[in-house]
Amino acid sequence: MISDAIGFEKKFRLKEDQKFEQYKVMLPKLREHDLMIKISAISISTLDTQIRQTIKGPKKPYVLGFGGVGIITRMGSSDSRLNVGDRVLFVNKVGKYGSYSNFQIVDRRSVVKLPTDFPTDEAAAFSYSFFLAFEVVFKQLGLAPKPKKNSGTLLILNTSDGLGASIIQLAKWAGLNVVATINKNNSEIWIKNMGADLVLSQSNHLARDIKNTGFSSVDYVINLDTEKEKSFEHLADFEETATILLLHFINKKKKANVSDYQNFYCEDFLEESFASEEGINYSRKIMELLIYLWEKKQLKSILTAQLNGFSAKNFYGAHKLIENNPNFRHLVLIN
Repeated sequence: MISDAIGFEKKFRLKEDQKFEQYKVMLPKLREHDLMIKISAISISTLDTQIRQTIKGPKKPYVLGFGGVGIITRMGSSDSRLNVGDRVLFVNKVGKYGSYSNFQIVDRRSVVKLPTDFPTDEAAAFSYSFFLAFEVVFKQLGLAPKPKKNSGTLLILNTSDGLGASIIQLAKWAGLNVVATINKNNSEIWIKNMGADLVLSQSNHLARDIKNTGFSSVDYVINLDTEKEKSFEHLADFEETATILLLHFINKKKKANVSDYQNFYCEDFLEESFASEEGINYSRKIMELLIYLWEKKQLKSILTAQLNGFSAKNFYGAHKLIENNPNFRHLVLIN
């Protein structure tokens, strides 16, 4: 089957004279574990914009997109959990057949059926942000993935997008106190609404500022802005007491000073997660937790903006909005 998709031939920055274009791509044949999904909505974040600027390889056109919400239209074989017509949530690795497309082939073992009361746009907003947040909080930091079974204080540096919002909510669910820092252009109200106990402006005296507000110590630190060298200046004050994690959206040439801390690469993790049956099943279990928490009203929507229509113009506009407006570094595109 051929699907209309939005992609590009080579990496580019927005200021360059290059745009997204519409292509027709041949989808692979359905294997036993495959589903064909008609895409309803997808999530776009900083991860997408950074990959657009750095991607290389033989696959062209490049069609980005790590998942979202869609309707099952075909199945490689029967499945007791799923049927044609079901509305499902999915996460996938990026590649030639990413979700910037009208249709996509995905592994049915990684998808979950959405409850009727879970809005399509809000579910799509979570998709891979929740998946990454779970991995960071519970696997990388070594916390127990159970409600209120952990203690301590988590400091999140440069909290602005859907990934940061998901990390805040999962950390609070797990029992941590959360301190979040923002720059002057971010919305303090939105970060507090996500559940942060304390929101501070980014400064050169974070340890002092946190102590002055009544938090005796910081046990975990996640830096969400590793692209800026200056962001490392805040970490030295927490080295002796905290587990420090640097989150990288993509795997660029490593900076000399990142080796002193724990590092997590989002793009690499998403690629590796779908390379084995264990990883595929792991992704489904996390999506099942997402739905469970939503049904128990323990999650708040992380949707900040949405655009309607899969077109080259709208994808370009989405990337431009994410790169230029700190309060819209995570949005949903409705097909």
